[in-house]
Amino acid sequence: MSSIVLGPEVLAARSQVALLERPDAVVPWVVVTDAGPSRPHNEDRWRTDDAHGVFALADGMGGYNAGELASEIAVRTVAELVGALHEAGLPTDDALERAVSVAHAGILDFAHARPECLGMGTTLVAAVICDGRLTVAHVGDSRAYLLRDGVLRRITADHSIGQKMLLEGRMTTAQIRRLPARGILTRALGIDADPPRADVALLDWLPDDLLLLCSDGLTDSLDDDHLAAVLARPGITRAGAAGELMAAALAAGCIDNITLLIAGGARVPGRDH
Repeated sequence: MSSIVLGPEVLAARSQVALLERPDAVVPWVVVTDAGPSRPHNEDRWRTDDAHGVFALADGMGGYNAGELASEIAVRTVAELVGALHEAGLPTDDALERAVSVAHAGILDFAHARPECLGMGTTLVAAVICDGRLTVAHVGDSRAYLLRDGVLRRITADHSIGQKMLLEGRMTTAQIRRLPARGILTRALGIDADPPRADVALLDWLPDDLLLLCSDGLTDSLDDDHLAAVLARPGITRAGAAGELMAAALAAGCIDNITLLIAGGARVPGRDH
């Protein structure tokens, strides 16, 4: 297992608003992240491996227990490991599951070496777009959505108290959105000794599909209908959609960190689609 080394720039990371895009990548993408109006720092992290079509996003937990370090370990592990495992002959879904386990172990090792970090953890949602296939793995309540032909489909199901109550039929979606405890996680990286089981989905990928990965700062503020209305609007760019969704979440009163990554669509060097 390779060790995770976090440089000073990560250890000293504070909140910053950022919108970055790669319209010329094989799978073009844009990402925007914001600490939110009331959080002292941003515990969300994201990474890509453009050469292998790998995208990862994580929402750290623990605050003073260094949730931002847990999320950095998670996304860095996925970005560095999945492509290499796939090139070594491991199927993409197995490579993602292996990376989740390695990330979990890396978080535990990091925390055990630093008592002030004990208790840190993170969600993780990761995707690989390669050879006409989309593979998604997730733990926690960071989500993945697929937009195809104007229809938005949620790929992931939250590992949370709210989702559990919804599946059990104890509350409606509208009732759960008003439940303060809905976001308590039932699975996360770095919390228990044993690695959590990642849910994995395998889907076809078409040239004009769009993938959305996001932390719960976005989905706690905006419902799926709002996401779909923005992403499916004719003529909207990836960067335009990302910026509009971020602005709408902040206007809706979000107090959490918010990160969203949009990938896919036609590849046009030098400009967004």
